[in-house]
Amino acid sequence: MNYKIKMLSEENIEVCTKLYTYVFNSEPWNDGWEEIDARERLSDIFNNRKFLGLGICDEESKLIGFLAGYTERWLDSHHFYLNEMCVTTGLQSKGIGTRLVNELEDICQESNINRIYLLTAREGQAEAFYEKSGYYVSPKMIMMSKRL
Repeated sequence: MNYKIKMLSEENIEVCTKLYTYVFNSEPWNDGWEEIDARERLSDIFNNRKFLGLGICDEESKLIGFLAGYTERWLDSHHFYLNEMCVTTGLQSKGIGTRLVNELEDICQESNINRIYLLTAREGQAEAFYEKSGYYVSPKMIMMSKRL
């Protein structure tokens, strides 16, 4: 298929929200997202002043995947935090996510962004995807949380 990658903006929040809830409410995640909550999450990301989002569309210009995050300063460099990425159910494992990540990496390199980092569930489909794309579990950092 002939897929087209495009830059995303606030105008795309609604279509991204629909795709996001569809994907993450399906196997293997079964998260239970409500559109109102997903819209708020994505709006927070899209409204960051250093936001960068990429969408990938099929031949009929239908959005079938996207990634979204933002750049942040870190010591003497810039890093990109990849907040969210999804590809529509049924088209996963067909190279679409890889195309999105490769395009993001190219943009980051052209913009002198030195690192991309992200959070994902352990031992799942997403972890395997990112490892295949050259990402690794950082030996220097851990995620910590506290339920309140």
